[in-house]
Amino acid sequence: MHRAVLAFVALLLLLPAPATAGIRLARDRIVVGRPAATAVIQRSPFRLRVRDAAGRTVLAEAPPRHAGARRLPPTRDPEPLGLDREPDRATYAPLSFEVGRERRVQWTGSFFAGNLLFARRSGVVHTARRVLGARREGAGVRLRVATTDASRRLIVRVTPTPGGLRIRVRPTRPRGVITVADAFVAGRHEAFHGFGGRHQGLDQRGHKLYGWVEQENLGGRATLRQTALLPGVVQAGTGFTLDQLGPQTTITDALLPGGAAHYLVPNGPSAAYYVQNQFVSSAGYGFRSRRPELTRWRMGNDRADRWQVAVSAPDLDYTVVPGHPATATRRLTAATGRHRLPPAWAQGPTLWRAIQVGGAGETRATALAKIEEDLRQIDARRAPVSAYAFEAWALLGPDLTRAVIRRLHAHGIRALLYTRSYVADDELRTQPPGDLEDVREHGLSVKDARGRPAFFQADGADALTLDFTNPRTVAWWKRRLQRLVGYGADGFMQDFGEQVQEGDRFADGSTGVTMHNRYPALYHAVTARLEPGLERRAGRSIYWFTRSGSTGSAASEMSNFPGDETSDWSASSGLRSLAPDMLNRAVGGAFGYSTDIGGYLDLFAGPPDEELWSRWVEWSALTPFFRVHNAQRAGTRMPWAFGPAAYARWVAMARLHARAVPLIRRLWRRGRRTGLPPTRPLWLAAPGDRRAARQPQEWTLGRDVLVAPVVRRGATSRTVYLPRGCWRRSGTGRRRRGRAGLRVRAPLGRLPYFVRCGTRPFA
Repeated sequence: MHRAVLAFVALLLLLPAPATAGIRLARDRIVVGRPAATAVIQRSPFRLRVRDAAGRTVLAEAPPRHAGARRLPPTRDPEPLGLDREPDRATYAPLSFEVGRERRVQWTGSFFAGNLLFARRSGVVHTARRVLGARREGAGVRLRVATTDASRRLIVRVTPTPGGLRIRVRPTRPRGVITVADAFVAGRHEAFHGFGGRHQGLDQRGHKLYGWVEQENLGGRATLRQTALLPGVVQAGTGFTLDQLGPQTTITDALLPGGAAHYLVPNGPSAAYYVQNQFVSSAGYGFRSRRPELTRWRMGNDRADRWQVAVSAPDLDYTVVPGHPATATRRLTAATGRHRLPPAWAQGPTLWRAIQVGGAGETRATALAKIEEDLRQIDARRAPVSAYAFEAWALLGPDLTRAVIRRLHAHGIRALLYTRSYVADDELRTQPPGDLEDVREHGLSVKDARGRPAFFQADGADALTLDFTNPRTVAWWKRRLQRLVGYGADGFMQDFGEQVQEGDRFADGSTGVTMHNRYPALYHAVTARLEPGLERRAGRSIYWFTRSGSTGSAASEMSNFPGDETSDWSASSGLRSLAPDMLNRAVGGAFGYSTDIGGYLDLFAGPPDEELWSRWVEWSALTPFFRVHNAQRAGTRMPWAFGPAAYARWVAMARLHARAVPLIRRLWRRGRRTGLPPTRPLWLAAPGDRRAARQPQEWTLGRDVLVAPVVRRGATSRTVYLPRGCWRRSGTGRRRRGRAGLRVRAPLGRLPYFVRCGTRPFA
């Protein structure tokens, strides 16, 4: 027995130790990792490279520069209005950090509460020089790195993660450090895909981006013509003037970054409701910044051969996952989450009766009359409606709300209601009276630095953001959702979540500095935890969808809508903005995109006309959801409001959508395992095809359906690029060979889409 034990111990000694097998501390370099991902760290001068399983370098820090500390002039970054008219101040070197001061100013009210107005920095930038010491730490290494700041070292930890590497950086004296950054070489043809719901195309190369959740950024030329808006954003003490944008100024492409077609007021072309600080590179890796603070991305915007990530914090924490696009997408979203599959009925045709904003405002009588007319039209037309939503449940009161829901259920139609992340006595009137006072009295909101309720302005009314780190607030929210389910609701919209101010204080000790971007994920995670109990209470599945989002939100959600799109054709926030938004967030795990058919914000563009509305209907037919919700000021226009021809088009597209839903659900289930979304950008569907990657207005459902909607006013045809293979156009049966573009006819009511030859994806 003793000999057997000794033999077993001897065998164990011959086996490699799993924690240290991937670590080598040599005189000139340090190697750490596992077969899928290896970090090779040059000791002096400091430089880190990441290799994939084949030993190929997929990511390398920019060549070091040791010219000493670099003092930067005062920098506004982001600049007011996102104009980006000042020179970039990025330092492209391994592991840089800035010591100095940063002042950030947010909007405290209006449409834009919580958005950044500007950030002003001044200080001295230091960079890493050489490794002073290295030791094993668990499965990774801990490095002590000298810098150009004689009083500070960097502590760098490199640790293997599933499929990748995690790099954490912190100065030994964090006090006074306002940013930490890392910079990398950008390949000549390298493309950067993802970053959440961005509108400015599918490749963010050449762009400057900010990781900051923001709301109500408006675009389109009709909006920009209202130049009176722009001087109105200047606040006392900002030191910024808009003399060049006086009331008589003509907005030109030269004045605005990205041109007027892509510009958004007030935060510039990269502003987004749904921000994911992660991307997939065509060079063979995925990248994720793990810090919640304001994050700046310089993706080859001022130097074509460099990119940089910088966080407004005394820490940097990021993950690199090598792999071709599908593998990198899978590995990133395995960590950050993927949308859960909703009930099948939620993907059916949905009509949303919004509260009309402005004018005399909504009353119980006007709200009920609109609902009654909708139900009459649905009955008379036998409209193919799966779900009906009405925001005015608080106006109607419990008895009328229950009565409306009973009528809907009698017709086999599910009912959706409305919730939001703050309370206010504003003109939306989407909550019961007394909520504001209730939340204030019981201490359920976020606080200011003095412990008082942190009020902000929402549409001219006092508002309070709910503090979901407070268990009593969670209990209050649970009662709110139980009330909706008790009325008979089958689900709800979970609106807003962008309003957190950096001065806010939360019950768990967090401040708005780290909570602004975290808040949407926290907000949605609370509801996801409550969901099983709500379903047990209701005896049925509950569906809900969200607006705001950040890295990690997708793990809790089923669906998002893209924010308040403008009712126009624009690439900034109208119809042409939808495909980039949907596809950029889909590769980050947010599969369930649900646009407002017709757009929502009609303040400047006016309500949708028949052509815009019909093309929006077509656009939505081969996406995960098919939901009418349009016209904020003019009021919702239902499918029958645009005339018989438009109604017939809506019915036809609703039937097409119904045929596609089984395929979308199969792809969604598969995507939960693989990370590949149901709606795929062509760079992911046809990897290596550079021409395919340049198509921002096309996508595929899986591998066998290619969708190319018409998104320009007056167009009756469009050019479609077909990837490799044989494709058959729906409705004609004509076959085409791929890796080619062709012009296709597309009169109003006809959606261009193609099916791979030999397949029947909708069968």
